[in-house]
Amino acid sequence: MSQVAEQGEKGACPMAIGLLSTVAAVFYGGTISILALTATFARRRTLRREARSTLAVLVPGRLAESQHVDRVQ
Repeated sequence: MSQVAEQGEKGACPMAIGLLSTVAAVFYGGTISILALTATFARRRTLRREARSTLAVLVPGRLAESQHVDRVQ
């Protein structure tokens, strides 16, 4: 095998890993964005509360907020 063929085979794996990482990052970012919009603009309190608790699980370092936030309206 020539050097060019060997380099092509080695270069394919990191490219696939990079593509997979990019797809996962876009999916995660989209999920977080939808949850943040739901937690902010949902009409029902229960839906806002569920979106906030899911965000607290998915976003590292974010503490769960008090349940009293929705009662002030």
